[in-house]
Amino acid sequence: MRALRIPEDQVEKIRAFLEGQGFRKRQLKNATWSYEGKDVYLNMYPSGTLLVQGKGAERWTEAVLSQIEVPEGPIVGCDEVGKGDIFGPLVLCCAVVPPESFKEVLKLNPKDSKLMDDRHILKKAKMLKNLVKRRCIVLMPERFNELYEEYKNINRLMDDAYTKILRRIMEEFEPTKVVVDGYSSRNPFQSLGVEFVEKGEKDIAVSVASMIAREKFLKKIKELEKSYGVKIPKGASGEAKHEAQKILSKDPELARKLVKLSFLD
Repeated sequence: MRALRIPEDQVEKIRAFLEGQGFRKRQLKNATWSYEGKDVYLNMYPSGTLLVQGKGAERWTEAVLSQIEVPEGPIVGCDEVGKGDIFGPLVLCCAVVPPESFKEVLKLNPKDSKLMDDRHILKKAKMLKNLVKRRCIVLMPERFNELYEEYKNINRLMDDAYTKILRRIMEEFEPTKVVVDGYSSRNPFQSLGVEFVEKGEKDIAVSVASMIAREKFLKKIKELEKSYGVKIPKGASGEAKHEAQKILSKDPELARKLVKLSFLD
């Protein structure tokens, strides 16, 4: 079995290719479409994943990849992790996917990190980092709290942090396309020629950035747990908020190192 990520704008091309090769269409629950051939099944899902199963999986995976159009130059995707977590850092990452690595990246089936368990993210992000360049900003809670006191708005804080990364990337790599996963109603990077897209993980490079940012977030959480001898809950559940408030009442200085205090206002 093989799993490939298919660029959103090329899904229809792959479907037409399979029909041209004599594949038979079949119905499959939850799939966008599904085709059957000799010793192989190909199932396309809304997440952008093409699942190739059967004895012919290897051959038809390569056949599908041969039909994929590769970008002319580097493409960039940006995403953040930790914005909705009470504990831990805010991580903003931009991934630069060069044309020569594009198909290898597709073979790793990158997708929105929120759709993956942490174990798979840690494994796949390590492989992705061998194929792409990345530029990230990691704001540990103590630094995040300092900046939030200045900005009073997390989106404006992110606007400035992303702008620093984007200007550096454009100077270094001269990308042909840059997409930032949308986190507010306006595009703060319009003057830079950047696409600001809601549910931006539909873009391959944004999915890569999402996974790399999540990996960094998870590693920083582990570092905080080791440094301060605490177990850190993820997310913004009632349990997480209660734990944060308990730490704040007992040790405000420790809370500043572990917690995004804006969640407790």
